[in-house]
Amino acid sequence: MLTKLVFTLAVIGVVILLVRFRGRPARAPVQVPPARSGAPWMKGLALGVVTLMVLGSALGFWLYWRDAHQVMQVWVIDSQTGHRSEYRAYRGSLEGRSFETLDGRRVRLAETERLEVASE
Repeated sequence: MLTKLVFTLAVIGVVILLVRFRGRPARAPVQVPPARSGAPWMKGLALGVVTLMVLGSALGFWLYWRDAHQVMQVWVIDSQTGHRSEYRAYRGSLEGRSFETLDGRRVRLAETERLEVASE
């Protein structure tokens, strides 16, 4: 109920404003001189900062990608039997107790197995 009242008052206010300003003649626009920029070196500084940000982001992304795609030698050792299985995987695919090998196999470790990793 309150929203209906507020909406009706808003519509009445808009109509009053339209009627009030409709009869006024339009004024000619005032010519404003173009604003001079503060210092010419500011544009170069801003462009340099943006360039550094883009290059820094690209470098960070490349370093992350390079580290994630480093090939690692992975050994899964069963602590009860001493059996040792050898795999190769990317560093980025090594997770808590599982990893994905280079040939696409998903390996999950049991509670009795341990993981040893070395870079190639």
